[in-house]
Amino acid sequence: MHSLKRRFRLAFAVQMIILFSLLNTASASPSEESKDQGMIITEKSQWVTHCVGRFLIDLPKEAEYVGGHYEYGFTTIERQSMDRDAFLQEVDALEKRLRNTTHKSGTPLLLKKSALDENTRIFGFWLDRDQHVVVKIWGYRWLNGMRYLVQNGADPDRLEGSMARQEIILASLQGTQSNIPTTKGFCIEHALITDDGTSKNEALNMRFRMKNHPDIVLDIATTRNAGSPPESLLSRKPSVFSGLGLLGATIGGINNLKEGDRKIREFPGQEWLLKAPNDHGQKAHLFTWEAPGLSHDVLHPQIRFDLQSGNFDGGLDPKPISLQDQQMIELWDKILNSLRLRPTDGDQGAPEKRPPSQSSSGDALPLGELVRTGAICPQTGYWQCPESDVHGNTRLFKAGDAMPPAIIRRDLSFVERLKGSSDRHSASTVWRLVRYDEQSANSSPNSVAGDEAIQSSSGV
Repeated sequence: MHSLKRRFRLAFAVQMIILFSLLNTASASPSEESKDQGMIITEKSQWVTHCVGRFLIDLPKEAEYVGGHYEYGFTTIERQSMDRDAFLQEVDALEKRLRNTTHKSGTPLLLKKSALDENTRIFGFWLDRDQHVVVKIWGYRWLNGMRYLVQNGADPDRLEGSMARQEIILASLQGTQSNIPTTKGFCIEHALITDDGTSKNEALNMRFRMKNHPDIVLDIATTRNAGSPPESLLSRKPSVFSGLGLLGATIGGINNLKEGDRKIREFPGQEWLLKAPNDHGQKAHLFTWEAPGLSHDVLHPQIRFDLQSGNFDGGLDPKPISLQDQQMIELWDKILNSLRLRPTDGDQGAPEKRPPSQSSSGDALPLGELVRTGAICPQTGYWQCPESDVHGNTRLFKAGDAMPPAIIRRDLSFVERLKGSSDRHSASTVWRLVRYDEQSANSSPNSVAGDEAIQSSSGV
């Protein structure tokens, strides 16, 4: 679904909500029937577990998968329901067209084909007769009534290597018999790419719609940070409204229901719950939670949840908002609180063993615990940040200490050096517990541990 391919940018979402309020600020009142339905949607017995990337979440049984967009290993993956005969017809028709169409070089568009098995085909080809810069590589795999299409591109002289890498991805793609597979890997809807957690690129955008409440949709996005994590959700809030200028300051009808820090298990994040008129003149909800994650860590990617009411995409007839504020918040809390890493064979995702070690509560916390700058250190041990801190990005802190910002050295301009400006600045960060301290009583809270001695948590 094309709308899922965007990165759920907060600024865009909020701007659209504000602009919609120009049309109408009328609010539709939910009926007594919707109140009863709202109670049903939050019953625990009606919920089902879903595998999303490297995580599990619980959703109401009525939540239907609408569509998704996936990236893995620098390829994009699309999924479509299809029987095997239709699958064979599709790949045969593509191959025939590529063989029978001539490139401007005089050769067929099809450059190379491989078939791992009867249900897997890979084609390397020119997209059209005039293309000469990038070769397209499309890999098809049919699994359990689903057609998976894996796409990427390559320089012509790197076609062989790119196709070989795509063969590995397709061979690793397997159907799942359970919503909670135990094999290590990256989940997409009804399938799993098995791996050891060393993927350099992975992201997903998934949408679910409530069958009995069709105006309620949930969007889930995760992205492995290739560099530094993004700014926090609420720190981007002022730029949204300042960008709108006078318009944003004068439009009414927007209710800020809740905002602030919210940590879900080991994932520190922030939430922003809004209610504002939509383009049908209804007071609709937009609830957002975002965790910035850590750098280069598949177990701590950027994660985003968006829960909306009053969504009638896809030609649905507008109806009254089906859930009231409190019902939406209850639904939101149940979904958000269910987020957790997926346990797999080999105890991946399970809590680490907890050796005796000093903590603020008396019980040792599991490795991987995250704490933001300014918070109180909950566990004596070595903590690591993604920034290049001048004191070392892995440092020893004692339980009860305030977690400091990262101190980063920067290059000064000639004028700054003349003025005597400092070459260091502080930046808020997220510290992760990576090792316990066996002699905490005799250690300084600011002593530095060599980075080479610290191993980050393994990937799923």
